[in-house]
Amino acid sequence: MISETQPSASAENRIASTGFVLSSADQRLRAISCLGCAFFFCALIAYNFVDIDLWHEMALIRDSLAAGHLLKSDPYAYTPTIHPWVDHEWGAGAIAYFATGWFGSRAIILLKYGAALGTGIACFLFARARGTDFRLFTLCAPLAAVLAYLGFFSTIRAQAYSFFFAALLLLLLELDKNGSRGWIIPWLVVFPIWVNLHAGFVVGIAFVALHAIEQVLRGNRWRHLLWPLLVMPVEVLINPNGTDYFGYLRRGLFMQRPYSPEWNSFLTLGNASLFAFLLAVVVAVYGLVRVRWNSASGALILFATALEAALHRKMLPFFAVAWLCYVPGYLQPTKAGKWWLGFSTRWPRFLSVAWGAFAIVCLLAAIRSKPWELVVPQPLYPVGAVQYLGGQKFSGNLMVPFRLGAYVSWKLYPAVKVSLDSRYEVAYPDPVVKGVFDFYGAGPGWRSTLMDSRTDAVLVPVDAAVRTELRTTEWHPVYVDQQFEIYTRPGLFLPAADWSRSSFQGAFP
Repeated sequence: MISETQPSASAENRIASTGFVLSSADQRLRAISCLGCAFFFCALIAYNFVDIDLWHEMALIRDSLAAGHLLKSDPYAYTPTIHPWVDHEWGAGAIAYFATGWFGSRAIILLKYGAALGTGIACFLFARARGTDFRLFTLCAPLAAVLAYLGFFSTIRAQAYSFFFAALLLLLLELDKNGSRGWIIPWLVVFPIWVNLHAGFVVGIAFVALHAIEQVLRGNRWRHLLWPLLVMPVEVLINPNGTDYFGYLRRGLFMQRPYSPEWNSFLTLGNASLFAFLLAVVVAVYGLVRVRWNSASGALILFATALEAALHRKMLPFFAVAWLCYVPGYLQPTKAGKWWLGFSTRWPRFLSVAWGAFAIVCLLAAIRSKPWELVVPQPLYPVGAVQYLGGQKFSGNLMVPFRLGAYVSWKLYPAVKVSLDSRYEVAYPDPVVKGVFDFYGAGPGWRSTLMDSRTDAVLVPVDAAVRTELRTTEWHPVYVDQQFEIYTRPGLFLPAADWSRSSFQGAFP
């Protein structure tokens, strides 16, 4: 006979599956498995090199403070730039700049891990709200971590804030599906913060729209969703650039980016990431096929993020977030899901030991990568070349490749202006970008790009095709190390320096 004060066996299973009330063994397994997932992701992203975009984000804030207003005309390039200059990551730059000034350089490491942890917690809370068993959530989490790796592999990137807000929004939309409406006003208060951190807020508007369409198709209440759908686009105006932001969005959302590998398709991923993406798609399709339509909420969002990830690998972390939120719940009523839950119920001690061993291995791997250290490595950055130019008090225009311009500007502006940096669609017309890439690739017209510009010196990676061609011109080689060389125009002479036997490690900031 079942006591009135005790839940039935079926009730116990239901409560345990939601993750709200668990036995001591299940609580231990949940804690250990969550730690294993967290340490695994930490091991993936433990090497902290300064992201190339962070330099120009912080330079904007530094020089805007000096000017007394947020800069809207580019001061860093000697090549033609877009006007007005709308930097959609200015808020991320402000956070990094002030956090570094107040708490030291390692603050950006804490921001990175904070964004990653916040994204993971939001996904976990989503699973709880959906009634997904934690055993399935932690089983799926490592695969999602591999997919999300590209969004967190360096120090904090502006995109990382978008991944957190996307996960938070999915949690709120799940609460909305369950009948809660109290999320709308707080979300509309928070949304302008996202707008000023990164243009990925467009994904948030798309999520709400897809959720509304799904509610219409399911015959659920949806009219209340008109409020966020109407207000969120208007809130985009809450930014320092006003209506000019929409002009940037029109260009940024639809332009081609042939010179940015991040915007290539998933087919350009490495073998491990490509396999992980295809496996995630297969698992998602299996879950969707096996569950009923009423149990497949979020399918439109999942499909949209998968399609975007397939077209542009930069969008892969958004797919990872949506996949981790929805797919474990899809698997729960399937045969595979039930088998795993049954196995977990029969062998909780074994799984605790296995997850514990996995957590220890991942923790040791993370420690080996020194996740507390922040590095500015050469050859990623021309540390030696910048030190040389600074020591010579060089003042002029420096031709640089796409990835190196922001670092040069942070270190040498205002004495030195650059030809290009990683702001890409934010600051540079397409012909300028193409001209610089063609120059370093020794493509047609490379010589005219050099002679027709106001270039005083050229920073050349030793593996650039144009290096050999420059030796046939009247430009003078004045600096060399293991990764970079510097050439100056005819009539401009700097002391020759051969630092090819030196190694360099830069400092942040």
